[in-house]
Amino acid sequence: MPNLKDIKRRIVSVKNTQKITHAMKLVSAAKFARANHAVLAARPYGDHFADMVNKVVLAAGDVVTPLTEVRTSSKRELLVLVSTDRGLCGSLNSALFKVATRFVKDKADAGVTLDTMAWGRRASMFCKKLKWNMLTDKEKVTERPKYEMAESLADELVSKFGEGTYDSVHVAFVEFKSALSQVPVIKQLLPVVPSKSSQNSDVSSHIIMEPVAAKLIGPVLERLVVAQTFRILLEAAASEHGARMTSMDSATKNAKEVIRKLTLQYNRGRQAAITKELIEITSGAEAL
Repeated sequence: MPNLKDIKRRIVSVKNTQKITHAMKLVSAAKFARANHAVLAARPYGDHFADMVNKVVLAAGDVVTPLTEVRTSSKRELLVLVSTDRGLCGSLNSALFKVATRFVKDKADAGVTLDTMAWGRRASMFCKKLKWNMLTDKEKVTERPKYEMAESLADELVSKFGEGTYDSVHVAFVEFKSALSQVPVIKQLLPVVPSKSSQNSDVSSHIIMEPVAAKLIGPVLERLVVAQTFRILLEAAASEHGARMTSMDSATKNAKEVIRKLTLQYNRGRQAAITKELIEITSGAEAL
């Protein structure tokens, strides 16, 4: 059984840890409020813009663009893995990596060559650990997502797909639901495929394009890929701060419980020591 000095040292250590986790919770809460507002504000624009582009693509009819070209036999694909740079965010990254690993295995079983790009330090470390063919790795992508950064990242993906290097581009990220719920998903970014809801609607007679569809579709689709990339970064950032805030809150509560148990153990040990001393004093007095 540890002595009183060891127990007291452990109590001080846990209290210091509790201060750190509480401070990290407050920092994450402030960042989460900003990230949550950003992602909720971006979702309506992203949904309506995607719906509008889908309708324009359908109204264009037989106009073929590089970004909508669906290749029948997929031989080489690209997976972008979006993770956090730091840990201490619960099972956020591990759940994402589990989904990505299953996706890579399925592609390998189908005979598809899969390359990866890591956006986030944890994703880079994971790809190197599993020895995946990683083209590039970037850090601080989700720290404070900006549209200009999303535009640069999306242009790189569009360039690789447009050149025919890859038959499709997928992005694995964590979709934000709430501070307590984040869901890892894999989304096909390229080629752009119109949604089923738009395919079922007759929109060709209600849309007038100026300039002609052949000149309009390409730039509009590129803007759509940029908007989707920006939204993915916002979703990942909100998920990270929400998960870290929840994890640090749980750690702070656990530290409080550990301190309570250690304090109880310390008081019992101290009481036992005092009782032992009293017994020794009493026994010595009776012996005299």
